[in-house]
Amino acid sequence: MITYAVDFESYYDGECSITTLGPRGYFSHPQFDAYMVTIVGDDGFVYAGCPRELDWTILDGNMILSHNASFDESLYLYGVEAGWFNPCSPAEWHCTADMTAFLGLPRSLKNASATVFGMEVNKTTRDNMKGKQWGSMTDDFKKEVTEYAIKDSELCLRLWQELSDRWPQTERNISTLNRKVGQRGLPIDTTLLKTNLEQIRTELFNAEQSIPWISDHTPLSRKAFNEQCRAQGIDPPASLAAGNEEADKWFAAFQDACPWARAVQNYRRINAFLRKLEAFDNGTMANGRYYGGLMYCGANPTARFSGSGGNLNLQNLPRDEMFGVNFRHMIKPKDGYKLIVADLSQIEVRTLCWLAKDHKALDLIRESDDIYHAFGVLLGLHDPNNGPLKDYDKQLRHKVKAIALGCGYGMGAAKFSTFSGMSLEEAEKAVKLYRDRMPMVPKFWRSLDQDMATACAVGEPFQLELPSGRALRYGKIKRMKEAGSVNRFRYIGKIVRNGQMRDFPLWGGILTENLSQGLARDIFSDMMLRVDAAGYPVILHVHDEMVCEVPEAEAESALAKIMEIMSIPPMWIPDIPVAAEGHICDLYSK
Repeated sequence: MITYAVDFESYYDGECSITTLGPRGYFSHPQFDAYMVTIVGDDGFVYAGCPRELDWTILDGNMILSHNASFDESLYLYGVEAGWFNPCSPAEWHCTADMTAFLGLPRSLKNASATVFGMEVNKTTRDNMKGKQWGSMTDDFKKEVTEYAIKDSELCLRLWQELSDRWPQTERNISTLNRKVGQRGLPIDTTLLKTNLEQIRTELFNAEQSIPWISDHTPLSRKAFNEQCRAQGIDPPASLAAGNEEADKWFAAFQDACPWARAVQNYRRINAFLRKLEAFDNGTMANGRYYGGLMYCGANPTARFSGSGGNLNLQNLPRDEMFGVNFRHMIKPKDGYKLIVADLSQIEVRTLCWLAKDHKALDLIRESDDIYHAFGVLLGLHDPNNGPLKDYDKQLRHKVKAIALGCGYGMGAAKFSTFSGMSLEEAEKAVKLYRDRMPMVPKFWRSLDQDMATACAVGEPFQLELPSGRALRYGKIKRMKEAGSVNRFRYIGKIVRNGQMRDFPLWGGILTENLSQGLARDIFSDMMLRVDAAGYPVILHVHDEMVCEVPEAEAESALAKIMEIMSIPPMWIPDIPVAAEGHICDLYSK
């Protein structure tokens, strides 16, 4: 089997852009033109030319690579549907950007090549291609673009040859499925979407009209805000951010004297919400489906999925109604179909107990229908003879839930107080109770601290193995004295942040959190592969939740089967107690 690296070059500008329009919105834009594809094979084959003139069947039965296959594969599939390209049947199509992200390396071709090969990749040519159609380029620039594009394909192939033996087949399958999820699209109630857009634009207009300086300054002009405050004899706040303690106090004190101030704060929120709606609208095609995407291994070092950029993050859709609009309710199955929403129950609490080898906790979790009942018993806050905690004392159950979710990663009393809403005194007692009653967890923190210290002492790269066979990588650890301290030190590792290898402070609690979240991700991904393979197409996944679209007549049986699949742990971790919850709906809802 021959391996070919495939890379498209296409027209883009400020308006005709995948960032603002989503993949299919971009491909269908009137100015869009995929004017070049370069193909470099490990057999020495090189092609650089118009993709419409290529006989794509040369790729039949072979492996295709792209550095960002979410773009290149999706463009090829769209081009086949549009009649631009003739169909081919590759054996596999893999993403080398996903591969480098899995390995804890930068995702971009430029930064991955710099890290792996120590070479500089100049992207000036790509920047200069903005706003230029192929026909308008000079011969010299066409030659430059061609050489640039071939070089990208060569680097893509070279990365694969260097690193692919470290990317397991299971992870390749997860990467491939994640692209399919984006390519399937989300079914949208387009009528409701248009209505919501009108409503939010009206809300934004009304907020504008309540701002006194709207005719002279932008609505969010901080200078104008401060001047308006001083004109009324009021000192302006240091921050206007919603949720900022000082800002909240200021608004509470002056909301009657300065009604326009609340309009400014609302304007910011309404405008951000409108950008999300417009992104939904831009990415929704004539077939009534929104095409976005989720990034495989987008969060380092846990490898959890993340949003793929732009104004709409599918991993962080507004949960509640805002300004009279429920964002999630616009996701509506096509006629004759239902949505199944299924999620793993308290998976991080379970993975934490498994990692800490807390068999007492695991046994109680396994025996209980309610994990917080089990923790109520473990923490000595609930007598099991009084029956299920959820029936006995809902307020106590809420407190137990906060402790179970908040104390497992070494959170101190002050931070836990903010997290839980408890007073500092209550938080101090809760943190101490957790550590006393769950001794295996703090012991696990300390063991990770020791492992890290050992790796630092011997100068070896530090990594933590997961039962899936995957590893969390932190590079070589540095021991640094804390500022202003004589004998206190902290450890610093390296992880990818914003496309670059960055210093990252480490200690047992954060390492535990990384491991617990990483293991939860691996368990969920395994289940997502099994659910999809069983014939229930996943169209969205958010953290530990997946959404499938199934025929209405099969919805009940599909829900039962999906729950069955998600109640069976992966083969590589058969002793972890897992549970799932799910429901059938006509509108996407939690």
